[in-house]
Amino acid sequence: MVRRYEEPIEVRAAGEQAAPDGAASAGGPGAPAAFLWRGRLYVVRQVLDHWKERRPWWRDALDERRVPATVAVTGSGAPGYATGPDRDVVGEVGVVSATGAFDVLGDARERQVWRVEASAGRMAGTGVYDLGVDPSPGQWRLLRVAD
Repeated sequence: MVRRYEEPIEVRAAGEQAAPDGAASAGGPGAPAAFLWRGRLYVVRQVLDHWKERRPWWRDALDERRVPATVAVTGSGAPGYATGPDRDVVGEVGVVSATGAFDVLGDARERQVWRVEASAGRMAGTGVYDLGVDPSPGQWRLLRVAD
């Protein structure tokens, strides 16, 4: 059975010093060597696979860092309709970022995913974990756990 979590974690990549915020190095993340999840340290025993996938941008398109386009551009209060210099057509759905730039698919970047076999200690059994990292903030997340 596979369980989905999407929870933030701290990761130590192979050959890198531990970072207090779990951020990846500027050159991009390497293979994870260990990760901290829910207060427990998991040591990666083996990297099983590595791929890139699109982030689920639709889940956080309207989070607290973003506001509907009309509220930011026109102040009309009708959420989701872009009317202003950034859009030619009234009625298209859009989002204005905190900086004021209009960007519908700004979060549609790819993230790297590492499927690893890890354990919480020598005596604990191993499990299969999918760890993902977003490119710009360098934030690692535990995506899925296979039993």
